Amino acid sequence: MTNVVLISPYPDITVFGLRTISAWLKMHGHNSRMVFLPDPYADAPLSDRKRHTRQIYSEQVLNQLISLCAGADLIGITLMTNYFEHAVELTTALRDSLEAPIIWGGVHPTIRPEECIKHADIVCVGEGEEAILELANKIASGSDYLSTPNLWLRTADGIVKNPLAPLNRNLDIYPIPDYSFQDHYVLQQGRIPPLDYEMTREFLRSGTVSAYLNKVGYQTMTGRGCPHACTYCINDTLKNLYSGKGGYLRWRSVGNVMEELLWVKANMPFVGYIWISDDAFFARGTKAIAEFCQSYKREIGLPFSALASPLTVTEEKMALLVDAGLCYIQMGIESASDKTQRLFNRQNMSNDITMKAIRIINKYKDRMYPPSYDFILDVPYETDEDRIQTLRFISEIPKPYQLQPFSLVLYPQTRLYQMAKADGFITDEHRDIYDKSYTMRQPSYLNLLMTLCRRGRFPAPLLRLLIAPSVVRLFSSGPLKQPFSKVYQGLHRLYRLVKRRG
Repeated sequence: MTNVVLISPYPDITVFGLRTISAWLKMHGHNSRMVFLPDPYADAPLSDRKRHTRQIYSEQVLNQLISLCAGADLIGITLMTNYFEHAVELTTALRDSLEAPIIWGGVHPTIRPEECIKHADIVCVGEGEEAILELANKIASGSDYLSTPNLWLRTADGIVKNPLAPLNRNLDIYPIPDYSFQDHYVLQQGRIPPLDYEMTREFLRSGTVSAYLNKVGYQTMTGRGCPHACTYCINDTLKNLYSGKGGYLRWRSVGNVMEELLWVKANMPFVGYIWISDDAFFARGTKAIAEFCQSYKREIGLPFSALASPLTVTEEKMALLVDAGLCYIQMGIESASDKTQRLFNRQNMSNDITMKAIRIINKYKDRMYPPSYDFILDVPYETDEDRIQTLRFISEIPKPYQLQPFSLVLYPQTRLYQMAKADGFITDEHRDIYDKSYTMRQPSYLNLLMTLCRRGRFPAPLLRLLIAPSVVRLFSSGPLKQPFSKVYQGLHRLYRLVKRRG
């Protein structure tokens, strides 16, 4: 038996992958402790975080974490790119006090193992369930684990780089995520107390979608991967990493998903809706959707939300899902510029196809919350004309709706990152990527218009007037450029203040 501590620095406590690994280890006889260290500054602008003038975690928090990791045989930290500094700080503190090997896993170690192995003792490349279980088994038996697939290991003789194992096609073998409330801890107000039932409910209540729907949400995933190949998305990079090792897009069986959700209903009765966070839940075929809806409506019966893409929304799927309880949908549009769609490798999601999907969704406006449509801003290859095309498209979207504008983060090893790097758009990776959040939108006139449109209430005729080329030139490059930049920054600060005060 191996004692494993799993640490998450992410802002929320759902962390589906880490909870699955915890349950997987427990299923095979190992002890697993989870420690959640949500950083309240994670999505804030750099000026708010003061990342370079402050320690991310206080000495008190680090000392508590060291105590929680005492006696561990293995310590794991999950991270994405913008949590790299968190992982470095945590690893440094733990290594100074403890002897247990520290393994990093998640998206960033997968795409940049060379960088991560400079700090961690072990790096997991790719999916982690099988690798960490094999590692835990070998530690428990005292066996040599240097040849474990998917792992890079730092040794006195150099770095051992093991090959990727084939993807597991049967996701049903994995247990439901660990919400046992046993040996779970969370950072709150400078302390790391046990994460119990009541605290879990309050954390889930404060989630972004939960706040919007005014219901406590439970997040799950019914599959892994994505059918699309968007150049800005890490899914495309991971798909290429596993090329030739089995299909990257995989689904759990309907029965397996229902087993998880029935457990949630029985053990977490405060849950008011299910948040299906698959990157493209609608990519399931119509027959599979029908099977899901039939079981979900009969066995679960709670409202649920899901993500879609313009290519996967159909009349048949929407009718089935809404009847089963679909109450909210989020769909990535990203851009309405033909040039940008080609840049993103989304030219098959033309404006006509996207608007068709929107109109299908809009037919159910009386039975659903207003849908959210995602857009990507601050693309270095875009001109004002590209941005105007997107805003013109927004002016044609039937109400009600809301927008979710995200500033582009050029995550390492994506195709768009490689292009931007070659073209000189990335000059300081830590400033431009590692320390950047998708909330850090540039204070421009056209971004201000996007912000004003977020709630879907901005008058379309007025928007069309404000994106006239002569008006855009006046406010984007004329004497009013600087005042509008200040207005935008002021509105953004006001929005964050209101959000924090709830």
